Amino acid sequence: MNSRGSLLSISWTACAVSLGLAVCAVSQNEELAGLVDGARAAMKERDWQQALDLHTQAANRFGQQDPLRRFGAQFGAVYYQKGVCEMKLKRWDEAMRSFEICYRDFPNGGASPDSENPFQIMALCKWGEAAMGAEQWELAAGLFAKFIGERDKTRDRFPKGSFYVNSAVCQYKLGRIAEGNENLEIAIRNKENFPTPESGIIAGFQALAGAAIARGDEQALLDFIDKNRGALVMDSAENRRYSGVFLKLAGDASAAGMPRAALAVYQLVPNSEEDATGADSPAAIRLAAVALIHEKAGNLRGAFAAYELLESDHPRATNREGNLYQLIRTASLIGESDSARRHARMLYQEFPKSPHLVELRAMGFDVTDGPAAAAPTKPSSTPAKALPKSRGFAAALDLYQGRRYEEAKSAFREIQARHQAATPPDAEISTLAAFYESECLRKLGDLDGLAKALQEFVKNPALDGNKLRQIEIDGLWDAVRTSDWNRVDQLAGVLNHQRLPGDQRSQTAYCRGLALEHLGHPTAALMAYHTAITADAGASEEIARQAALNVMRLHRADAEVQAAIAAWGAPGDQRDHPGYSRLREAASVAALFELSLGAGTPLPVDFKELLKYGGKH
Repeated sequence: MNSRGSLLSISWTACAVSLGLAVCAVSQNEELAGLVDGARAAMKERDWQQALDLHTQAANRFGQQDPLRRFGAQFGAVYYQKGVCEMKLKRWDEAMRSFEICYRDFPNGGASPDSENPFQIMALCKWGEAAMGAEQWELAAGLFAKFIGERDKTRDRFPKGSFYVNSAVCQYKLGRIAEGNENLEIAIRNKENFPTPESGIIAGFQALAGAAIARGDEQALLDFIDKNRGALVMDSAENRRYSGVFLKLAGDASAAGMPRAALAVYQLVPNSEEDATGADSPAAIRLAAVALIHEKAGNLRGAFAAYELLESDHPRATNREGNLYQLIRTASLIGESDSARRHARMLYQEFPKSPHLVELRAMGFDVTDGPAAAAPTKPSSTPAKALPKSRGFAAALDLYQGRRYEEAKSAFREIQARHQAATPPDAEISTLAAFYESECLRKLGDLDGLAKALQEFVKNPALDGNKLRQIEIDGLWDAVRTSDWNRVDQLAGVLNHQRLPGDQRSQTAYCRGLALEHLGHPTAALMAYHTAITADAGASEEIARQAALNVMRLHRADAEVQAAIAAWGAPGDQRDHPGYSRLREAASVAALFELSLGAGTPLPVDFKELLKYGGKH
């Protein structure tokens, strides 16, 4: 992503003509002044072709007879602005030539400081941007480095964020990941001061992902995400437009055989249920991909959980017919026969000509009788609101999104202390800071602290529907805190009938899994935990991690699984053993824990033995 054609303000002072040359000699030439004045007017109107034509006339008529001696170095500004126009018109080679002339043929350091070329060094930067447009990455990288080495820090003003992003992109395109990271991380660390546009950060990340995938370097991508996650996770109110970018990158990583990187990138897709009814909802695309990843890993129950969410929360998904079939198939494989029958009837009612019906009948399903599955509920949200434009708040949010919850909690508390005035802006920032402080407490597992924070919490219109519902879900966590499992089950059941974004679905399912486990329903608890794991691709890492541990613990405690372990290696085919499928499921979750669900936490020693029961037997 380039900052191509960004114009710097320059002025012709002689004869009241403003465009970039302060040359008294030019004031005597009304024709040149008229060309320059007309070019400036055209540029203001963004008529780049007209502006280019006028600059070209000025260069051709007055730049052929030693213009450096006649007008001084400042005549180079004509070529600089000519290059800007050419870049706007994507004439990259011509633009490179214009910037080269500005830099090379009109150097500063002459006898008259008043006739200096104000853009001689800046031409290097723009020359580099034009080289990027022409995909001459080595040339562009060299020009950017030369510009940094020669620029006048007191005079040469340039968009630093875009510059370092562009430098990073060039390095990535050349396969130099370390050098690219160095530049991109400069842009990220200084994003508020430069500033660095979020679109630039995403463009740099795209280039990094492309380089890492081309080299097969999955770890490079994972390391960058881990280090810079706060800058990549963005407020869904403003940045859902980047969902498609993340989905494509994750799909590319998956196709390249990088499942860890794919899951890590899927976790960057913003959580939002506002577009859930759309045919190509990012959340629906992510769920379908996560289902495939879990099934490939051998976790059929996790795949079923993802397909079940697709049907309940995304009823208008483009491939709903196929999703229903996959839901029925995986339900049958894990023994969820009631669900399989209900959804088989729904497939028949919704898609009576589906080719999948032949297969379902062959599997023994009567797809014509009885009621179909219940229709999914409607969304209950209001549009998300943009967060306040405050550097302090943005820095605290970066800590939160980067999973540095202790630091973020302190930062949000400081913001509340600084914004105690009764004015609406202060009240809004204070309320939002209090909300995110409570989120830090929840993610840290401090449920006592969360309960205390909620008692003191004062609602404000700054909170959108998503945040207000999170406060409702916090009531569910409070029931967990007091071990009131019947109430947890009841509250989670109510929430379960709403269409929730992935992170809130994960919370609700996890809490319900705890309740079901304590109420003596381990199989139902397993399903809830798998929903928690898959709902947002494991982005709620504290929930995904603990849910995975609970799944492994429940399986290992099962008598039939223990018997399957005891019989492992004995003569005969262990797949006939009743506990074999659950042992395989436990083994697949253990592998997924190491792959992604552990979020960097090592698989506990007690569960490492499960890994040997994975794969084909």
